[in-house]
Amino acid sequence: MPVRSKWVRLALIGTLGLLGAQNRAKAPAEVLEHECLTQQALRDLNDPQNILVAPTECRWDHEQGRAGGTLRMLLASDPRGMNPYIANGADVTTYGLLMSDYLAERDRQDPDRWVPRLATKVVTPDNGLTYILTLQEGVYWQLPNVDWSSGGFDWLKGSGPDGRHPLTADDFVFVFDALANEQVGGRISSLRQYYEAVESVEALDEHTLKVTYSERQFTNLAMLLELWPMPRWLFMFDECGQEYGEEVWGQALNTHWHNNLGFGVGPYRLARWTAGEELRFEKDPLYWGETPSFDVIQYRVLWNQEMQVAALQSGEVDIGSIQPNTYKLQVVDSANGEVLGDPELRSRQYETLTYFYMGWNHDRPQFADKRVRQAMTLAFDRERIVREVFHGLGTVHTGPFPKQLDCYDDSIAPWPFDLKAAAAKLDEAGWRDSDGDGVRDKVLAGDRVPLRFTLLSYGGSSEYEQLLAIWQEDLRSVGVDMQVEYLAWADLLQRMDARDFGAYTGAWVPGWDTDLMQIWHSSEADKPQSSNRVGFRNEVADRIAEELRRTMEPGKRTELCHEFHALVHEEQPYTFFYQRRRPLVWRSTLTEPRTNLQWPYQDPRFWSFAAQK
Repeated sequence: MPVRSKWVRLALIGTLGLLGAQNRAKAPAEVLEHECLTQQALRDLNDPQNILVAPTECRWDHEQGRAGGTLRMLLASDPRGMNPYIANGADVTTYGLLMSDYLAERDRQDPDRWVPRLATKVVTPDNGLTYILTLQEGVYWQLPNVDWSSGGFDWLKGSGPDGRHPLTADDFVFVFDALANEQVGGRISSLRQYYEAVESVEALDEHTLKVTYSERQFTNLAMLLELWPMPRWLFMFDECGQEYGEEVWGQALNTHWHNNLGFGVGPYRLARWTAGEELRFEKDPLYWGETPSFDVIQYRVLWNQEMQVAALQSGEVDIGSIQPNTYKLQVVDSANGEVLGDPELRSRQYETLTYFYMGWNHDRPQFADKRVRQAMTLAFDRERIVREVFHGLGTVHTGPFPKQLDCYDDSIAPWPFDLKAAAAKLDEAGWRDSDGDGVRDKVLAGDRVPLRFTLLSYGGSSEYEQLLAIWQEDLRSVGVDMQVEYLAWADLLQRMDARDFGAYTGAWVPGWDTDLMQIWHSSEADKPQSSNRVGFRNEVADRIAEELRRTMEPGKRTELCHEFHALVHEEQPYTFFYQRRRPLVWRSTLTEPRTNLQWPYQDPRFWSFAAQK
């Protein structure tokens, strides 16, 4: 009996995807064997209608290294949770990649190509309106992290090996049900607008999923293929096995009792999470896919930079990023050429798509005028800070795209550091020091409002303390009083979600395919926990974002991106700061780690311990 989603068709547009890949001709040669594909995937890849292709390389590094052992990694702070549909943060996505699998993944060497994961075949009979996905058979959910000895959780047992549940198409139908349920908040509330063009979702049988859209959009395919499953048999029930009613299950999902216990069908299960100390992931012996390189992946939570360096030096961890000051003093300027004074440590820089910015709350009277926001940027000596504070590990950024993508317009020059021009902008906007106290002010709605605000920043970074001290002094010289409040990562995210800030230090990890709706469209500005935290509202920006989502032709997409880049450069909803390079340090017991542009955090799926000599 087909299972139909209780999907409610919404009126707007939505989704992230790539139609170009699905229109490519399949390679004429048959895929007869591949060491990192199942027999089912091999068979399905020979269907000329299948838009998936064989990967250029396997996930796990077995050729150069050896399997087994415990990989020990650094973590600066605890994640907000372990349910990737509820907890926000790029770090949560990283753990999701360990605990679960997407329907399909981008090929590491060619991100425009999609390779099989939980789906072995994806066909679109009408070129982008309907997708029919065939799921890998023989995939089982990890056992929930509960006290099985008590007998109180026997209701959770399935029919598979060790009482596991098989993965079925309904585990994806349930994701769409959660997307359609407006009670569900967290990360899914910011993802929801990508799926507003979904017309229907149907499980044709246990291993066949059909998704139909109301219109072709650039974002449809990727946001479909980059879905994790979520089990209805777990998240529709309370801890005693009582099913939530239709009227409350969405609200219950936000604080579900299993949200922080981990779940998935991936290579690792969450074995332990001790807040402030450790996250431990253990290899799942019944994992359906390639054998992972490590038996255990352990994250040590060390927020202090000196403690992180000490852990690398002592061998307590095997790999981690270090801060620019440490990199300059103990790697670049090392007297004997050793990394952190240890001949067994190695180091190199790596690129990411991540860019950093300062976000201005447009709903605060101080920042409603673009001339004030422009003045903030003019008073920010970005070139000096990248050069002296970050020791050249990055470049000044001017817009909302990574520099590696065509969407970034290199012809747009950064706003210069110019305190006289900043003061002139503030004068022009009517902010003057009327009472001689050194802080500019302005009468708004009958009240005299000082140009004073608090900027929220992540605590634990000495570099940010240095740069904000420089900026604070320069702002003070033009009559602006900026105070700084340092917060733990989880607390910072909470304040940003609540719009409880004048400004904040932020970063985005853009996807490979550019879409502007989630962060920049006015429709997102007033939604709780949305990504448009600064409240940016602009009719021209909305028009560009909507047109970009419907545009498939690469050249036209680049033109729209450049138009948007010029607009936000003028509006300065953010003070775009820099795109960084990160110094990575690892012990020689590891093969040289390969990195991935799309992830700001280390991705251990492409690593292993070096073969023993």
